[in-house]
Amino acid sequence: MSLYDQRLEADLDAIRTRLGDIGEQVLQNLLHGVQAVLDLDPRLANETLIKDRAVNQATREIEHLCHLFVARHLPSGSHLRFVSGVLRLSVAMERVGDYSVAICRVARQIGSPLPDTVLHNIGLMSEHARRALKTALDGFLEGDPDAAHVSRGFAAQTAAVYPYAFEILNAAADSDSRPARDLFGALLVFRLLQRTAEQAENICQQTLFAVTGERKPEKRYRMLFLDGDNAMASKMAELACVESYPHAGSIGSAGLEAATGFAPALLGFCRRRGIVLTADDAPRAFADALDPSWHYHVIVGLGVDPANHCSVPYRTAALRWDLQEDASDGQPNAEELYRELMQRIRGLMTTLGVREDE
Repeated sequence: MSLYDQRLEADLDAIRTRLGDIGEQVLQNLLHGVQAVLDLDPRLANETLIKDRAVNQATREIEHLCHLFVARHLPSGSHLRFVSGVLRLSVAMERVGDYSVAICRVARQIGSPLPDTVLHNIGLMSEHARRALKTALDGFLEGDPDAAHVSRGFAAQTAAVYPYAFEILNAAADSDSRPARDLFGALLVFRLLQRTAEQAENICQQTLFAVTGERKPEKRYRMLFLDGDNAMASKMAELACVESYPHAGSIGSAGLEAATGFAPALLGFCRRRGIVLTADDAPRAFADALDPSWHYHVIVGLGVDPANHCSVPYRTAALRWDLQEDASDGQPNAEELYRELMQRIRGLMTTLGVREDE
């Protein structure tokens, strides 16, 4: 190995070592912050608050090391991707440190012991989130893309606990005499632990990028268009979206009640456009479209408000589009309806960052 290569590897090792030290401190602060909540220990909370100052200083130092590395070596390829990843990780570490600080402040404010079920779920989410973060950090430092997949599994376990924990807090708010401030504090802890797991997922993506050059894929969405009977407008919106945005994700449609068949105006429109409705295509009821095992990112009600007909999942956005009424002899004008739908759909996709026919 040449002298230059030795110097380059030594500088990389210095950055790895510093990043590993920061990761260990951040994980320890997170552990102690959660422990302060579980034990209602203000002394531990205050000690952990002070330690976050060192994390902030260390992230600034590692950013300086990265800038020096770039200036000294003018890296390219995997070395440049690694340094770019470290800079992003330093931001993630500082954010997780801020989450720990917020958890410590909650610990100082809680005035009475939380319900055992709440404490259990805080401990469970904390364990999953910290394992996700540690596995992600180790994977990045070791250049191990397989660790990224393991970390994502732990992050998914954290996300799975959150809705259940939220319901427990709702139940406690209805039946418990504890101050609302304490329950709101517990809710904030749950959310910060969930955000920690999300930061771990971001680190996983940086690992894949640094090792393989794989970039984060475009976001894909699960969307549902809803109207009264799925005979015309909602099905046309589904067809238009799939045709113009084939890579947007999983697009479907439904009606509050399923019609016995599609409207003649829709069938004629499809024939003119060369759109083939298969034997599996039939009006579908809203109740059948709701799958408890996963959620829609967006439900668009066409003339109806989805929130009036279902309990909108926590992670779902429910929109309402009131379309213009334009029909002659009781038959809707399919071409005008299509144009209006496409105008609305383009606006929605622009907001979501989906490119047309990408």
